[in-house]
Amino acid sequence: MLHHDTIAAIATPPGTGGVGIIRLSGPDAGKIICQIFLPKKTNCSWKSHHLYYGDIVAVDGKTVLDEVLAVLMPGPHSFTGEDVVEINCHGSPVILQAILAELVQLGCRPARPGEFSQRAFLNGRIDLSQAEALATLIAARSEKARAIALAQLKGELGAEIDSLRLALIDALALAEVAIDFMEDAADQDAAELLPRLDSLSLRLQLLLDSYRKAKVYTEGLNVVIAGKPNVGKSSLLNTLAGRKRAIVTDIPGTTRDFITDQIHIRGIPVNLVDTAGIRQPQDIIEKEGIDLVWENLAAADLTIILLDGSRPLTADDKRIFTAVSSKNHLIVLNKTDLPAAWEISELTAESAVLKISAKFGTGINELKEAIVSGAGVAEEENSRTVMITNMRHKIALEKALDNIKRAKENTASGTSPELTAFDLREALDNLDEITGKKVNDEILDKIFSSFCIGK
Repeated sequence: MLHHDTIAAIATPPGTGGVGIIRLSGPDAGKIICQIFLPKKTNCSWKSHHLYYGDIVAVDGKTVLDEVLAVLMPGPHSFTGEDVVEINCHGSPVILQAILAELVQLGCRPARPGEFSQRAFLNGRIDLSQAEALATLIAARSEKARAIALAQLKGELGAEIDSLRLALIDALALAEVAIDFMEDAADQDAAELLPRLDSLSLRLQLLLDSYRKAKVYTEGLNVVIAGKPNVGKSSLLNTLAGRKRAIVTDIPGTTRDFITDQIHIRGIPVNLVDTAGIRQPQDIIEKEGIDLVWENLAAADLTIILLDGSRPLTADDKRIFTAVSSKNHLIVLNKTDLPAAWEISELTAESAVLKISAKFGTGINELKEAIVSGAGVAEEENSRTVMITNMRHKIALEKALDNIKRAKENTASGTSPELTAFDLREALDNLDEITGKKVNDEILDKIFSSFCIGK
């Protein structure tokens, strides 16, 4: 798809840095850079994908804005598939904005968020899943998240979707043959089609099952520390974080709001939330804090129920345990450095109880391992499974799986093969939404508008 305008944007993050990059893309990119760039050597031939050293000057041809390195990447051998220019200048916001202003004066249009990636997709340089992987890669918060996003950017998800698509087309061909010869070989067609649909269902389900684990790697595991006042929640947060994030005192109700921090356990980002102690609130501020506890508990992937082993169990302890026991949780007994005031047998829980001392760090490594294991996301060594991280992909796969299940039911019950073919075409459309083979402009605009400007 040809675009008749040339866009420009700052491609590096806001703020001051050693280097800043301005990117141009479009039919006039090469002509515009020649108007603003003065090479140090007179024989600047603009050889493809070669850096040239020189000055960027204002439109007046005299005012030097900065010393830069510039590169021209003619289409179609560029990221967008169009002529692309990148200007590497010093990373001062003043310099970057001054150069961008000159480019706009020479005819460039300021790029919209994600417009470079959108042009790359529209020009067939990448599929839609690869474009979305760019945003995921930039936002990666762990090594595993980076690896997942990079694999998707390299086309692993797209290749898996294409493979599923081919298998689905083969199944659709069988269903359409059955329409033409409905009375001659209905049983034979069903016997051949059903195993194919079973295989497709299994492959789609495996992809869907990867979503939860991948989401944890990319967005983090939300772990809430809950308990009554003074059981050591803030001390535990500080110990896990390896720094003082929360105030620790003997005064009940010190934590009024929730305090968060992020740590990494075996490459998994863990979002820790220290909450107000749950008890009968003493004032309206503490009541607001306790209300926030319940909100955080509802959204938690895992709850640590923290109990004080040095003081007898109370009604507040039991109330918290009752409220959380149906959710994914760990029971953790703190202050084991002090004499025990009650026996673990007093708990009615079937779950194992971890013993720690947040003050001295005893049992913390075991707790970290239990957090990962308890959330069900322990990393499998040498796993090469294609993973999905995007909710849009998940929804499309769920729809495709429902289509195939209906097709299986129709085939098994001897219903008209036309209905089976219809469901398989719908499944194909849903798969095509993932890679962008079939997607409307409204969805495209929504996807790329969430990207940063310059990407």
